Amino acid sequence: MVAIAAVVAACVGGDASGEPSGSSGSPSASTGAPSGSADPTATGGPTDLPSNGPDPSETAGETPSLEPSGPAASPASGCSGSDDNRTFFHQAALSMGWPVYCAVLPDGWFLETGSFRLAKGGYLEVTYRGPADAHLALAEGNICDGADVETCAPRDAVIGPAPFGDREGELGRLATSLVLDLDRGATPSWRATGLGLTEEAFRGLAEALIEVED
Repeated sequence: MVAIAAVVAACVGGDASGEPSGSSGSPSASTGAPSGSADPTATGGPTDLPSNGPDPSETAGETPSLEPSGPAASPASGCSGSDDNRTFFHQAALSMGWPVYCAVLPDGWFLETGSFRLAKGGYLEVTYRGPADAHLALAEGNICDGADVETCAPRDAVIGPAPFGDREGELGRLATSLVLDLDRGATPSWRATGLGLTEEAFRGLAEALIEVED
């Protein structure tokens, strides 16, 4: 299967000169903009964020880009961020065979990195950064890709049920992070990771997640 995705720049309400990004539900150490890949086996690598606003570009490949333009574009209007951010989520929702979720965030948060691929059932990951270097990371789709669930969705302790948007997941802890899993270990599954957030704040952000309309 050939993956089709668009590269978009990120900006929600803060300076987009970032530090950690998220991968598979937990922040890592690269900085970039939401992207996709024409490679069916790997996500696109992060790209530098522009200093003067979004600068969308397309990933080259043998198949046409899903980049919409003009009146035909139908961004995911409820998602926080710029029009390019919303177009990124809309493209993912159109491409995946499972519900795609995005965050609805308070002031001071911005979308730091993101990418999706279509291979092996599809996979999306994004990271948002907020005040005091707090992070919210989302991993959706084929998170485990055949790996043991304790490896792909680890946790040290289970706290109990908690809302994941309009559905109910299982809240837990992993080291200094909070993790919320929906259908943990299945394909598809969904995982939110919060770093630098109180349990109350993380629950609030997770409950505010919305399904992107396709």
